Amino acid sequence: MWDQGTLHPRELGEPLEYWATAFTRDFGPTPVRVISLYCRGCHTRYYPNYFLHDQASTRTYYSGVPRLLQVAQHSFVSADVCEMFSNLMAVAWTSATNCARFYNSSLAPPDIAELLPIDWEYSFEVDTEQVWDSFFLYSLLLDHQERQTTLILPHVAPSQAYRLKEAIHARNMIMAGPGQEHWSHACDLCCWVHQTEDGTAQRVRSVITDGVGIGHPCCGVHDCKLPLIRAKGARYCAQHSSMEAQCSVLSCPLAAEKGFRTCAIPEHRQLDEHLQLENKAITLVEDGSAEDSELEIRNEEVECNAKSPEGNKRIRALFGRRRTHNEELAVASCGVILGRATFYGSEAIGGVLEFWKGLFPTVESLPEVLWHDQNCRLWSTLQNADQDTQDFFARVALPVDVFHFKCKHKEGDIVCGTHCNPYIWPELRTDDGKWRFNSSAAEQANVWFGKFLPIVREMEGTRFNFFLDEMIKRRNRLTVKELRRKGHRPYLIPRETLLSDTMTT
Repeated sequence: MWDQGTLHPRELGEPLEYWATAFTRDFGPTPVRVISLYCRGCHTRYYPNYFLHDQASTRTYYSGVPRLLQVAQHSFVSADVCEMFSNLMAVAWTSATNCARFYNSSLAPPDIAELLPIDWEYSFEVDTEQVWDSFFLYSLLLDHQERQTTLILPHVAPSQAYRLKEAIHARNMIMAGPGQEHWSHACDLCCWVHQTEDGTAQRVRSVITDGVGIGHPCCGVHDCKLPLIRAKGARYCAQHSSMEAQCSVLSCPLAAEKGFRTCAIPEHRQLDEHLQLENKAITLVEDGSAEDSELEIRNEEVECNAKSPEGNKRIRALFGRRRTHNEELAVASCGVILGRATFYGSEAIGGVLEFWKGLFPTVESLPEVLWHDQNCRLWSTLQNADQDTQDFFARVALPVDVFHFKCKHKEGDIVCGTHCNPYIWPELRTDDGKWRFNSSAAEQANVWFGKFLPIVREMEGTRFNFFLDEMIKRRNRLTVKELRRKGHRPYLIPRETLLSDTMTT
């Protein structure tokens, strides 16, 4: 028998205890006692969410999602509150700031402080940073649970946001290209299966691609994809950081003078003075996701009063941070979002082709119908592409939207009328002459997606990508649930079928 008071090799002991606040849904903010225990046999301390070996610099989280997630030393958030925050963001575009306000005004009892010791020092109000930390940690734990993997994070970190960054980046890499769980989605609204004359089944999938004017701060050099340096208000990446000292007028190679963002040229200095006046006149309200509250003017074109022999000069300057140009979405005709990509400099035709090749990496995975408003230009570009690219897209129909075809193109546009006219593909219409697929699904998805702009406008790129991928994932689940309820028979085509190497060009 073991003697009481004797600590055995595999017995947990040496408790460390302290007080914290748990933000719960059913009981509001609640004082909790946090206890960790140590095992002398494996030299490991076990905390509520994770364990830490004596010689390790990382914390290993237990499998599954705990009931209470530790987001700071003295702050825990319950899993159901994390789920509530995530759903508020996904269905109502609620910012982290307003999520915190909602919780504090709706779920926190007003008299809780009266029941605690007078020297209680931990807040009973959740703040914006805690909402974000809980969202990212909860989403990571859910992802690892679904993939049956283990979340491992650095133990020592200057902040929870910094601790999560590498794990967030790793998840982003998984989600890139065909990473969304509903990437291989099909249903009666977006996929038509019919029998050919020889009796074989043929599938026709319909996907629409369109861009949304939403982006995150990026390097001020056009189309540069390197991340910004970690400094407040930074406008350039590490490779182009020397340009911080350069005149903000685009194409001006001179150095900015001390105390100004432009050189001494009068027309350039006039822009700087205009910026300073606006800074004094405007008060910006900082959102919880913002990293700074400086007034930003990007690519502003100003017509100078002074005239040159050539006439008025138009001067363009970048005083604030450039943002990525747009997000490109690929949406099935039923509304399920199959994937997205960030376009940095512009929504160029070549970029759309690269987006498609990254999202659908094999010939078999390519939808039979790819709608795009600029398909006439895409078709022309393909005619001048290399043979491999031409072969890759050879069996894909490239129609333009019916409205776009009728209203946005001249009747004499031979390319569009000959190669992108939706009427030339009988598969796109039913036997009674109606259009088989909804070619406006991307525009409808864009309305939902574009409303995240105020939330993500100042987000760092890694968090930006993770957040939007998570929002798409949640929306897709709701969409598929609704499709099933309405009898449209949603299903997933086996990935191994679509990604078979034998079908790759």
